[in-house]
Amino acid sequence: MSLTGRRDEAHSAPDAGFVSDGRAQQAPERTGRLRGTMGTIQLAFTVLAMSAPIGNVVGVLPLGITRGNGIGSPTIYIFVGLIFLLFAVGFTTMTRNLPRAGAFYTYITAGLTRPVGLGAGFLAAFTYLVLMVGSYAFFGVSVQNVLTQFGLPNVPWWIWAVVCCVIITALGHFNVEISGKVLAVLMAVEVVLVMLFNLPVLFSGGPHGYQLDSFHPTQVFSGDLGVAVLFAIACFMGFESSAIYREEVRNPDRTIPRATYLAIIGLGTFYVLTSWALVTFWSPGKVVAAGAADPTQLFTGGFRYYMGSTFTQIMTVLVVSSVFAGALSTHNALSRYLFSLGRDGIMPAFLGKPHRKHGSPAKASAFATGAVVLVSIPFLASRLDPVTMYSSMFALGTFSLLVLFLLTTLAVLRYFRLITHRERVWNTVVAPALGFLGLLLLLVLSSVFYAMSIGGPQWLAVGQQLLLAVILVVGIVLGNRWRRTRPAAYARIGSAEGDDVGSQLTVEALPSPVQEEV
Repeated sequence: MSLTGRRDEAHSAPDAGFVSDGRAQQAPERTGRLRGTMGTIQLAFTVLAMSAPIGNVVGVLPLGITRGNGIGSPTIYIFVGLIFLLFAVGFTTMTRNLPRAGAFYTYITAGLTRPVGLGAGFLAAFTYLVLMVGSYAFFGVSVQNVLTQFGLPNVPWWIWAVVCCVIITALGHFNVEISGKVLAVLMAVEVVLVMLFNLPVLFSGGPHGYQLDSFHPTQVFSGDLGVAVLFAIACFMGFESSAIYREEVRNPDRTIPRATYLAIIGLGTFYVLTSWALVTFWSPGKVVAAGAADPTQLFTGGFRYYMGSTFTQIMTVLVVSSVFAGALSTHNALSRYLFSLGRDGIMPAFLGKPHRKHGSPAKASAFATGAVVLVSIPFLASRLDPVTMYSSMFALGTFSLLVLFLLTTLAVLRYFRLITHRERVWNTVVAPALGFLGLLLLLVLSSVFYAMSIGGPQWLAVGQQLLLAVILVVGIVLGNRWRRTRPAAYARIGSAEGDDVGSQLTVEALPSPVQEEV
């Protein structure tokens, strides 16, 4: 890879509204923008919902204890959370200095050239697509479990998945304010329910008394540490989607960073406390054995102890709403990546046209649903077990997000090396570099234990990871080809069509993405 560091003149026109003293001058209002007025809390709830917290508490945290590093599991959430906080420093600094919609796609384009940015845009859309497929399968299985619990007639899981798909597509048609309010309510209910278990343990120590063994180094590094890390990473996914809502929030330069940090810190605190409460309630010597037969009983059993059978049944039903909220949040992210790619002319142009009345990516939302259906058909035709289906899709999506995190961190490091800016070294060099090392460690651990996470053979694990590399390389090759054959299309990759022309920038001049020979 030869890095020439030359600015791409073809991309400079959209930036004409910016002057060298860091102040943005007024420019004619751009068309093709999404609309919304979400604040910090609403945006934080919207992105937090993607991780389906109560679903993770019931189904994922117990696996980190029983299959991972046992009672040392709570410390893993601290470790992973700190790495994501380091990533967020550079990520949110990029958001503040490059006021453009597109998140991963735009930032990687700006820092690592258009061809790499195009590959990242394809990879981001694919990532949320497979997460969407897994979310619908997870929803269908969750509804089936509730029906079985109450002795109701069993209906094929895919029917419930279709119902979920129809509702989410309808919500995606309207302004983000509607789905944001739905997600905020569902998230609040989830947190309250889990805290009904956490608080009694926190204040009383549970039936067996307080314990701090979970934070002792010998326990933290025991068992299958890599498996524990995998489950912890999966619990944090979703916070990164905050930047994709840039055009739909109030004061994005402040709202997006605040919501991102709030999401990471909130998730980290929530999972550390909950996993510690699970270990404490069952006691360090018994918790692994208690969850070996049925990991879901770790939380439901503890919840029943404090709240009784009726509340436990209500909580089990609300697991379904948690999964629904996660699916809706994922659909919103997928729709907005498709919208950005459509607006830049990378994908069909109609995807990049917002709804005239609602200011929503309505067409991209409908297209996203169609894509999910097409991808799901082979799974349905093969009669693949839905549990295997969603676990495999979630593993693939999580691994792909780690790849995008790494590329974004590299883009941050290079972008701020090429421009004149007023950001602190901590924001542009130290934190991103530390975050890169941490993310690299997480990616290596995820790769080594990937087969275990999908419950499949090693050849399938390697094949899925190679698929991500192929998507990225296809984008890079296509971008380089367009440089010669379709210069106008090439110039629109990561374009500034969504620039916030009224933003106050901290850079002396907003640069265009650099052109490099890849």
